[in-house]
Amino acid sequence: MTLQTAIESKVRSAFEAAGFDPALGTVRPSDRPDLADFQCNGCLAAAKRYRMAPQAAYEKVAAHLEGGFETAFAPPGFLNVRVTEEGLLGRAASLAGDPRFGAGTPAEGRRLLLDYGGPNVAKEMHVGHLRSSLIGEGLRRLLAFAGAMVEGDVHLGDWGLQMGQVIAWIEEDVPEALDGAPFDMDDLRRWYPAASARSKEDEEFLARARRVTAALQAGEPRYRAIWDRMMEVSKAGLRRDFDRLGVGFEYWYGESRYQGMLDGMVDDLLARGVAEEDDGAVIIRFEEKLPPLILRNSRGGYGYGATDLATIKDRVDEGMAGGAPDAMLYVVDARQKLHFRQVFAAAGRAGYVSRDRLEHIAFGTVNGPDGKPFKTRAGGVMRLKDLADMMLEAATERLKERGEVDTDTAEQVAMAAVKFGELSHDREQNYVFDVDAFTRFEGRTGPYLQYTAVRLESLRAKAAEVGIEPGAPTLGTGTRELILALDAFPAQLDRAVAQRKPSVLAMHAYDVANRINACYAANRILGAEDGAGHLALLLLARRQLVLILGILGIEVPAEM
Repeated sequence: MTLQTAIESKVRSAFEAAGFDPALGTVRPSDRPDLADFQCNGCLAAAKRYRMAPQAAYEKVAAHLEGGFETAFAPPGFLNVRVTEEGLLGRAASLAGDPRFGAGTPAEGRRLLLDYGGPNVAKEMHVGHLRSSLIGEGLRRLLAFAGAMVEGDVHLGDWGLQMGQVIAWIEEDVPEALDGAPFDMDDLRRWYPAASARSKEDEEFLARARRVTAALQAGEPRYRAIWDRMMEVSKAGLRRDFDRLGVGFEYWYGESRYQGMLDGMVDDLLARGVAEEDDGAVIIRFEEKLPPLILRNSRGGYGYGATDLATIKDRVDEGMAGGAPDAMLYVVDARQKLHFRQVFAAAGRAGYVSRDRLEHIAFGTVNGPDGKPFKTRAGGVMRLKDLADMMLEAATERLKERGEVDTDTAEQVAMAAVKFGELSHDREQNYVFDVDAFTRFEGRTGPYLQYTAVRLESLRAKAAEVGIEPGAPTLGTGTRELILALDAFPAQLDRAVAQRKPSVLAMHAYDVANRINACYAANRILGAEDGAGHLALLLLARRQLVLILGILGIEVPAEM
């Protein structure tokens, strides 16, 4: 139980004992931390409801309050709460004995399947995949810490016309590849855009690509063999990029997995009256104000509507360890909001899964300093590998300013800059990817948080050299604020889980780091009489900071 929840329980009981509605005893962090740690605004409401002066309402409530905190009245009707020194030290001691810092398990026992990443086969990942990958991995770690059993599915784009386009290009321009000649990701990186561009300007090539697609999907051996090799090469390249970001999946399923289900699924939906024919196409209509979902077009082809609906059915039928998922979370950009509303409504109508077990975790775009979608200097879409290399170069230069550069440390700092740069922003908002700002060692950055943790580990070592070991925590300048910040972790975890936002924890980590550094600057450790107590509190705060960084997937280097 946090200080806030413990105080609120007592304040609510005091309101009830005073003859007031206990719901008026809600407590929250103070708007004026210079005056109080927490505040309750209920005295003003009680005064209006029970026809008395606000201060009289406060005095009636205060008469029933005791233990661990002091209260004061503030006009026009606030009950201010300040935790006593004994209460603060008691809470610090309690946190020191708890590896989870009082955090509960708000997702206890839930089976959650996360769909994130979503790259295409035969095409390298680019900056557009950054948000889905990092938010998805951040959520995966967050929900697992909160007690859920979480599994991830990359959901590869490995089927459809784009595959036929690439194979048609290979057949015409590099036919030896169809006969077994080797190729790699660099080859696919050239072939994919060339095939796509040609399809847009050459109708004859597009028609041939459609024929190749149909033959591939019918199982034509040579096309299937080249497709298998494209899958193998692509997955190796994708794993390289995902591994560098620290992103992982239980399932590497692609859209191809569900193609064999589509005919039977659509026939069943037609037979049950869930779907209907409309001008040669098969659609699902909705009573709510949504456009119909097209399952099969008038040419007999299946689109994302059918594939995504079949994916949901398969996930429910196949299940996870322990049964079907309790919820499926789709970490996909906000521009797909309408599509997922249609697919989720269709899944409910089809009886596959209730609508409330499907969530679209929407996010905005990554922009460059000009406010437009992030591009290379030449104006193209930046590969994820190039972005990571650019961050590594910037991190290396930052570290050189501080002395010798270790390659592994530079990589850790670069990835912290990328991850915290992403996860510190509310996923529903667009944000600017600023290489210079994200790699700084001060301000709201991953390297700043890493440096804070490394600095305290160095302090621990220096203290040990002169015989100072952590003692019982003691209070000093800035320690009240630090303990209150550490105490807030369980509430921030609950909020992050409820809102599906790792950014809540990221910003809490930033707040803790700021309070650590303020406390470190204001209180002597080495050679001070109460240095052992301050050291204990700082190392306690470091432990929470490192815990949160781990949840966010950020490593702490040994040195910086």
